[in-house]
Amino acid sequence: MFLLLDTASLPDIRRALELLPLAGVTTCPTIITHEKRPFWEVLNNLRTLIGNRMLHAQVLGRTAEEILQDAVALHNHFPDNFFVKVPVTAEGLKAMRLLHREGIPFTATTIHTLTQAFLAADYGAAFLAPYINHIEDEGVAGAEFITQLADYLERNCLPAKILAASFRNTRQIQSVLTAGAHHVTVAPELAWKLADSPMTDQAVAKFRHAWDECYGPDKNLANLDR
Repeated sequence: MFLLLDTASLPDIRRALELLPLAGVTTCPTIITHEKRPFWEVLNNLRTLIGNRMLHAQVLGRTAEEILQDAVALHNHFPDNFFVKVPVTAEGLKAMRLLHREGIPFTATTIHTLTQAFLAADYGAAFLAPYINHIEDEGVAGAEFITQLADYLERNCLPAKILAASFRNTRQIQSVLTAGAHHVTVAPELAWKLADSPMTDQAVAKFRHAWDECYGPDKNLANLDR
């Protein structure tokens, strides 16, 4: 179970639950505002729809104290399989130590450098969310970044899981999973493409053409003897 959907759209999540081995849902302030509904209503609807799958939502506080207050509010509202997303800023790192002390699970998000990820992992992050698209825009291969991060976690016996985020295409998703990412969170428009291949479509079309010529286009296995 490696795939999370990066959205708050209920129709997209319903479709994903039918098509994909969905491990959970991630959100951010921008995604939440797209829904044009009250914040807690959005999150409550997400929890109801996905059941006890993972749910990630982000704090808005600017200082460590404000971040902690936001995190406590989220944790009290959703005590089970919920992860508070905290950006890796100086204040965010200060808050992570407090969250770890309070036993509130958190995801370190907006990671753009390995040192940010190392610090968040050392402070007890449950998940590390590197923004692969942004990292590659800075000239660093996403797969190389993930390989080095996975090696650091293993060598230091740190339990944090890599939840890679922010993708431009399915190639990036494949590369980070091969390199050692534990999970990926994917926008719906990319999630639908994960199983796509024109060559597979061509092969299926050839199978069907051969069958139709022999048995007829109105026949399948279920009605072959009728």
